[in-house]
Amino acid sequence: MSNSSTLEAKKSSVLILTGMHRSGTSVATALLQSSGLHIGRRLIEGNQYNLKGYFENLDFVNFHKTVLQSQEIVPEGWTLQDNIEVGEQYIEQAQQIIAQNAISSIWGWKDPRTTLFLNFWANLLPEAKFLLVYRSPWEVIDSIYRCGDKAFEEQPELAVKLWLHYNQKMINFYNQYPSRC
Repeated sequence: MSNSSTLEAKKSSVLILTGMHRSGTSVATALLQSSGLHIGRRLIEGNQYNLKGYFENLDFVNFHKTVLQSQEIVPEGWTLQDNIEVGEQYIEQAQQIIAQNAISSIWGWKDPRTTLFLNFWANLLPEAKFLLVYRSPWEVIDSIYRCGDKAFEEQPELAVKLWLHYNQKMINFYNQYPSRC
């Protein structure tokens, strides 16, 4: 990151929102956006599962998907892998995404896949704060099943395992960085 973009990022407040898929992160992000949080210009549009939209910045979503796919992980983030390394070749790309999106004094993003990259973003953005969204497992799993993803039709227990995995990652991160969460 150039010195000028580093200074700009330090002048701004960064809030990163994440949680297990279908945990209410879209609702939380919508509320924060309506209160002035800049979450990007290119957002994933709504569909029958989130009528008002997902409030996910495509720059960060596509970055996460690319890194996941580089390690032969499905882009949705359906993985139980403990540590996903972000290769050196992606760090400059992440810095460019930050520079493109840090255009407001209060900015951030939301993507459930961020849960798989918490330490990466914490190191890259040492001033960032994190909002870790929790929703009860039965509500998340019910919502996941209603979305009809083929992965869960073939392995229904995967939804429970993923809920546990994502939430454990958030708990571990919180225990490591309580003042940032």
